[in-house]
Amino acid sequence: MIKLVLLYWGCVGLMYLSAQYHPTPALPDNTHHFLTRKGDLFLTLAITWMTCFSFLRTNYNDTANYIHMWTTAPSIGDFLKSGALLDWTDNPLSELWKSIAHDISDSYHVYFLLPAFLSSYAMVKLLKRYSVDPVLGILLFFSVGTYVMFVAAMKQSIAIAILIYALPYAIDRKYGRFYLLVFVAMLFHTHAFIFLPLPFFFGKPWGKVTWSLLTLVLLSMVTYDQTYGAFMNFAQSIGANVVDFEVFDGHSIHPLRVVIYAIPALLTLIYRDRLFRDSTREENLFANMSIVAAFILSVGLVQGANLFARMATYYEIAFGITLPWIIRKLFNRRSAGLVATIAGILYFAYFLYEFGVSKGFDGEYRSITIWQFVVELFS
Repeated sequence: MIKLVLLYWGCVGLMYLSAQYHPTPALPDNTHHFLTRKGDLFLTLAITWMTCFSFLRTNYNDTANYIHMWTTAPSIGDFLKSGALLDWTDNPLSELWKSIAHDISDSYHVYFLLPAFLSSYAMVKLLKRYSVDPVLGILLFFSVGTYVMFVAAMKQSIAIAILIYALPYAIDRKYGRFYLLVFVAMLFHTHAFIFLPLPFFFGKPWGKVTWSLLTLVLLSMVTYDQTYGAFMNFAQSIGANVVDFEVFDGHSIHPLRVVIYAIPALLTLIYRDRLFRDSTREENLFANMSIVAAFILSVGLVQGANLFARMATYYEIAFGITLPWIIRKLFNRRSAGLVATIAGILYFAYFLYEFGVSKGFDGEYRSITIWQFVVELFS
């Protein structure tokens, strides 16, 4: 847990230095995608630290299963000959990367490296570009567990990195490019399909779309067995990789976690007139994404805790953008700083509870050093 706390505050500190010495321009050059713009030294250090923490692990969550899958992966040639690359419902690009990593190195850490880097790079650059307070943004990113989820879910983390790359195209109404990237993300992890309705989330929150979605969520919770049983049967009928124990696992999400997620959603509801009177298209989007994340997670109050927690991750990437924006818009500059500080303290307390007590991160996570990786790579 000490390593994770050091990473947490280390990246917060590096983002602070980046914000101080390399602030995001008020009018960024829209001719270049934000992920392709040159980053500063502090962002590079944060991305490198986050990447190393993830890819150097030897144990945490499903790490043992990922190692086993890498060990038993077919060669690239055998994979292509099997026709698995054309099985669009079984994460074919993830399977291809597994075969590539198995062929090019005897170290499974190389297999972990790509998703660790892509997810870390995409999230740090996203927060730097769109959050009005990237320091609080990255603190929230760690606090609600998005980073740890990336460590645990390799295929999903690659898919989310691709979806982050797709976001500016949706914002600029370049929907052809947006949907092409969503399709590519789905080839890494099928659940990326959840981004398909994203273009409907540019309107002001708590209009017809939000209330209709909330109604559907509540109905699905009341009729959970029938609704998700039918969905699962349909998914399996078209060959999608969905299994019973993910949907009907008998485990529910702790209500405290749902409350934590629901804070931006509740604030946007209570103060919707002040927040969205003159809001921009992208501000509406990130606010709606935070609301949708809370809705998805709420379904896990019934059961399917792990499934809906991971599904919510696709939209919770907006959390560190929406909450700082809400604070900045509701309070004057002096008060906003105080409120942001209090929010940071409270969310750090939740982080300590979630990973120090509830999930026992320290008891699971193990890793090697970068030097041990280099020796392993060339031995």
